[in-house]
Amino acid sequence: MIKKVLLLGLVSLVPISLPACELPRGEVLTIGCTYNCDFFYRARLTMNAWSLGYSTEIIDLSIHTPEAALTKTDAVLVPGGADINPDYYSVPALKAYIENNRSLVKFTEEGKKRDGFEHELVKLYSSDEKYKELPMLGICRGLQMMAVAKGIPLYLDLATEAGISNRMNQFDKIERRPSSLMSKIYSEDVKGFKIHHQGIRVPYFTENESQYPNVKLTAFSHDNKIAEAIEYTDRPALGVQYHPERSFSGASTPIFKWFLTKACEYKNSRKEKI
Repeated sequence: MIKKVLLLGLVSLVPISLPACELPRGEVLTIGCTYNCDFFYRARLTMNAWSLGYSTEIIDLSIHTPEAALTKTDAVLVPGGADINPDYYSVPALKAYIENNRSLVKFTEEGKKRDGFEHELVKLYSSDEKYKELPMLGICRGLQMMAVAKGIPLYLDLATEAGISNRMNQFDKIERRPSSLMSKIYSEDVKGFKIHHQGIRVPYFTENESQYPNVKLTAFSHDNKIAEAIEYTDRPALGVQYHPERSFSGASTPIFKWFLTKACEYKNSRKEKI
């Protein structure tokens, strides 16, 4: 009951706006989560869909194979959660270091359950042309998996390796890069809510950026030490290190409206091809 009251309160704060994409009457957007989308994700998706005039169905993709999962949804959300096993991003130059510092990683049953499925799904999504119009939003761990699936390594622990206190229940200013999707979504820099101790290994990416075509880091915090956004430039895919579902509306509403609008466009384009 409390959750329903909170959701109604959140919805009441969001004005109805004219959508950039319209759905035919009776159509529902299917939003696929690669793992459990908790109350905060569902509330933000529901209230922003309502403000655009959409209805949504939020489904669990993890019960399917990655290929089947990508065919069952109008948009993919990779939510936050457990650390990713460093075996997935142990590039040759860092292999020995990572092996000697595995104690910095918080291994969990959730991570074991998610790693293989999400890694395969994001790799398939990012490499197959038939998914080039399917929108993807990665949040926290989701951003990290979008990097790892492209072969980009992570910091095992920000405090130890980057000299930045781990970002637990804190707000950071998200500084966007010009001419980026982030700058199109947000009209100004925002403060995002943070719950993480890992992140994209920015110096490694910067030194090896030519190895990662169609990948850009487009927002940062802490003097460019923490990557706050990753974009796949060849498809509507965005990952953010902060939690828009738990942030104030200025950091939350624009990104979820972008995501839902892209889902609408994808759904309509699929119908046109039938």
